[in-house]
Amino acid sequence: MKKKLVLIGNGMAGVNCIEQILKLDQNRYDITIFGSEPHPNYNRILLSSVLAGDADMNDFVINS
Repeated sequence: MKKKLVLIGNGMAGVNCIEQILKLDQNRYDITIFGSEPHPNYNRILLSSVLAGDADMNDFVINS
């Protein structure tokens, strides 16, 4: 039986942690992510570049 793992928030750090856990064992947890953002998970560090027009939206989306 899988253990349940819940992540509150759709931020870069939390989702990266989930990705690392999945790399170790994809079948150990039943994962649920709760987030109130209407947008997919994105790299906030690149947000300034996107707003300045130096990068495209697709360049900073991490997980659609």
